[in-house]
Amino acid sequence: MGYESGKSFNYGSSVEGFAGGYTGAYPGYTGPGLPDITRVRNSRQPDTNNYLSSNYFKLEITRLPTVTYFCQSASLPSITLTPIEQPTTLGIRQKWIGGAYSYEDLSVSFVVDENLKNWLEVYEWMESIGNLTDNQTAIAGYQNDDFFSDITLMITNSAYTPKHYVQFKNAFPIALSGIQFESTASDSEPIIANATFTYTSYKIKDVGS
Repeated sequence: MGYESGKSFNYGSSVEGFAGGYTGAYPGYTGPGLPDITRVRNSRQPDTNNYLSSNYFKLEITRLPTVTYFCQSASLPSITLTPIEQPTTLGIRQKWIGGAYSYEDLSVSFVVDENLKNWLEVYEWMESIGNLTDNQTAIAGYQNDDFFSDITLMITNSAYTPKHYVQFKNAFPIALSGIQFESTASDSEPIIANATFTYTSYKIKDVGS
């Protein structure tokens, strides 16, 4: 039923149930009983269109405070789920859920301080959890919690407010890059070292959850 000129119209009752409301006889008004397309919120539109930048992060390694301070970059590792394949009489195999999860190693780069303190933090950790020169280290008999450390990667938004925490469980280093010295370098440039960590798994938690 259309709207007749000269008659009063109850906009409140006619728009009941529509999200976004109506503007009446103003720009964007589409007529009685029809939603105002200029004011209806699109539920598929994201809350923000700000992009995630590579410098919106902070890394915390409990066992390596100096590495934490001089950290330059860190990765959010990939995760892979391997499906279980069921042989068939045909040329294809049926795939099922239930295989093993595989996490990519965590890579961290940091500026080496002039006392080599942060580089030695990683080196001494690796030395203490393996039989580097003899069988007298603790790992020769058993493994304990002292060999591992939790690592937290904090991801922020464009205002550098923490939004997510990525918690790596039972991490330990498996690789440490060397240091290249050069007497021909004209400028004093910082040395960047890279450390690789493996871990059991990681979980991503929203801030406040």
